[in-house]
Amino acid sequence: MSSPSFSYGESVLSHLEKVQQLPVEVQADIAMRVDSYIKLAKATKDEIFLERLAFRAVEEQAKAIGQGVNTMDPRWAAPALAEAWCYATMSLSKGYLDRMHAEAIIAAIETFASRRF
Repeated sequence: MSSPSFSYGESVLSHLEKVQQLPVEVQADIAMRVDSYIKLAKATKDEIFLERLAFRAVEEQAKAIGQGVNTMDPRWAAPALAEAWCYATMSLSKGYLDRMHAEAIIAAIETFASRRF
């Protein structure tokens, strides 16, 4: 049986792989949205703000679901990846995920978000 960290990490990375198969313009939109979350979080370096940012991402996902979008739509995919990045980042200090999985998620999402299409 796999650990919760492994399962969560695999789920996030699998979703990111699917996003990376989308048309370039859709990937660019998602990357830009995720990058804005990451820049905000890094600028403040405040864990409480990071938690609020993650909550905001969850709210955006819920709003997108209410609009009937699918998981590859930028309105859902971007906040989902941003939430995963926030959660993994918080995990480094709070231990929600093991360090190896948290770092893998952070690195993969930051690499995607920093790409220039």
